[in-house]
Amino acid sequence: MKHVPLLVVGLCAVVGLSLVGQPGLAHADDTPAIGSSNVAVATPDVPRPDTEPCVVQLLDHRLFGKKGDSARMDSTPHPVDYQPPSDCAGPWAKVVLEVHFSVDAGHQYDRTASIWFKGVNLYFGTTQEPSPGIAHSWGIARDLTDYSALLREPGTMQININNWIGPVFSSPMHASAKLLFYPASKAFPAPRVADRIYALNGKGATPAKLDRGSNRLSRTLTFPRNTTRVYMDVFAEPQSHDEFYYVCLDSDVIERIGQPLSSGSLDRSKTCDGGTFREVLVSIDGQAAGLAPVTPWLYTGALNPFLWQPSPAPESLNFVPWRVNLSPFAGALSDGKPHTVSLKVVDTPHFFSLAGTLLVYQDKHVEHTGGAVTRNTLQLADLTPTRHNTLTKDANGVDGGALTRASTHYVIEGYVNTPDGRVQSRVETTIDFDNTQRYATDDNHHTRHISWQHARVDSTSRRSGAGTTPHSLRKLIDYTLDAHTLSHPGQGMNLHRAVQVRQRFQRHIEQRQQGLPPYIASMSTSHIGAGKLTFQRGKRATYTSDDQSSTQNFRFSNSLGDCYRVEVRAKHRKVTGITRGQGCIDTSPMHWFVHPDGSPDSFGWRGIVTPTDQ
Repeated sequence: MKHVPLLVVGLCAVVGLSLVGQPGLAHADDTPAIGSSNVAVATPDVPRPDTEPCVVQLLDHRLFGKKGDSARMDSTPHPVDYQPPSDCAGPWAKVVLEVHFSVDAGHQYDRTASIWFKGVNLYFGTTQEPSPGIAHSWGIARDLTDYSALLREPGTMQININNWIGPVFSSPMHASAKLLFYPASKAFPAPRVADRIYALNGKGATPAKLDRGSNRLSRTLTFPRNTTRVYMDVFAEPQSHDEFYYVCLDSDVIERIGQPLSSGSLDRSKTCDGGTFREVLVSIDGQAAGLAPVTPWLYTGALNPFLWQPSPAPESLNFVPWRVNLSPFAGALSDGKPHTVSLKVVDTPHFFSLAGTLLVYQDKHVEHTGGAVTRNTLQLADLTPTRHNTLTKDANGVDGGALTRASTHYVIEGYVNTPDGRVQSRVETTIDFDNTQRYATDDNHHTRHISWQHARVDSTSRRSGAGTTPHSLRKLIDYTLDAHTLSHPGQGMNLHRAVQVRQRFQRHIEQRQQGLPPYIASMSTSHIGAGKLTFQRGKRATYTSDDQSSTQNFRFSNSLGDCYRVEVRAKHRKVTGITRGQGCIDTSPMHWFVHPDGSPDSFGWRGIVTPTDQ
């Protein structure tokens, strides 16, 4: 028997994908109707101050992809003139980007969507796939408070949704977007934010396209001579073959047994090689400076598109960036000389879309700080995973397993000179990665594929020295993807597939400052789904039996007693139940904090933050 594909529909083209959040449960007081087929998520809205915001409308129901007689791709960024709000000069307590999308009913892939300003990425995500009889609408929100310095100046923003319109994929999309600027008040003072924002993508208005492992996204910059801290927000979106990197096999295995059709493509020439290990390496002047994990986002065409209707997988519609602390390099970067900062995806032979943004803090009381990196144990050679393959091939298909593991631990230390003396920065990070694939066939030509991936990132940043209050921030991310697929051939060219997927993201922060109780916060979001799919290979059409079911959860708690819990249940691609606050004593809105590193979100753009040093 030929091994049938694990992923057969909704494959994102190299230019595909999109963004989301959604009306549904995107806002904490929004409740989707029971029986609705529209997008429904458990994620809370970005916490807001109680001040009245100034609103800057960016676009209103803009069309992306116009129907015509011939196939066409709407891949040109749409320009939008931006002017800061004249009646809200700042500084602002909060800046929030809101985007609302809709896609017409019909056939369409999930598409990449992004928003850019002066080369800086303001939003990155994918869109919801429609169905022939179901249109979708949704909204996202992202906290841009950290980028306030960028938003104080006018310019041209670029909104990009790579949407293909043709005889088969015929659904256009629409988007509206606005920025909300919340004035500071005594209750909600303006946080300490970055003084300079630099785009690693240069002046571009699209993600960098890295189509092989040797490619890098690089930019050479001269940093301010009074730099004290540096961070980078990293987005890494796997696309094309790497969209399904979590089921890729090593090249030597593919040469020996051929490519099992489990990588998402029906074309055997489109091999999914390079194994399952991926990470993003940050380098400064050719020296390894930090790592960002690659997240197994499942876009709404993955595995079985009907699994994600109406509830998409965690973060798929609104990517959460990973913030890399580069502050141990701040002193060395303040020497007034050009320095090259770059990103590279480790261990991939295929395609990634990347965006990187540098956030730089300055000491405005001195002209020059200076300093040096005193310790760096991160080496590229340490990122090589171990692999063990037992896959074999016979007349029935492929059997056996493939195991990939990697563990990296590094410490980077450096100092910055200040008028009061040296301030030390230390970053210690451990990343553990584990991926297991298992194939099995039987005499009835049923093929079972089990894919299990788990990764844990534990990173602690410490800052201490003259004139500062010692403090530390510990960030932990733990994610698991568990997918079971049972496939068998049907009549003619039909392929039948039953899919079960469990995905969970957990985030945890611990903020400690001398003399103060620690602030601790934990968040988890999960999605459990199951469904059957019949794929008509010859007709390029799909349909499913109505046994799809899913459950999505979002949970948050912290050391101040805040608690948020929502569960969204769906069956037959309709919302069947919503549970709020179960297990929470107090369900009032969450408190709003400011992060120690100036970031608005140790959890990404969720707005869970703690006090900062000035």
